[in-house]
Amino acid sequence: MLQEWRERPLGEIRYLYLDARYEKVRESSQVRDAAVLVATGIDPAGERQVLGVSVSLSEQEAHWKDFLKALKDRGL
Repeated sequence: MLQEWRERPLGEIRYLYLDARYEKVRESSQVRDAAVLVATGIDPAGERQVLGVSVSLSEQEAHWKDFLKALKDRGL
């Protein structure tokens, strides 16, 4: 079910908001900070929706690029 949500086609989005927050994650018995990238959009009817979420180790350009490419491939 989560995979279906992550791969659903995106319709027309009038406004796109991008943000990231850092959360503690456990990886190989260590606690590390991870960036949670979030894309939120406003559709033509004015409804807000979360378009996608991705977790990476940082907010480096490469991570944002991959995240945005995935959104574009879904029709953004």
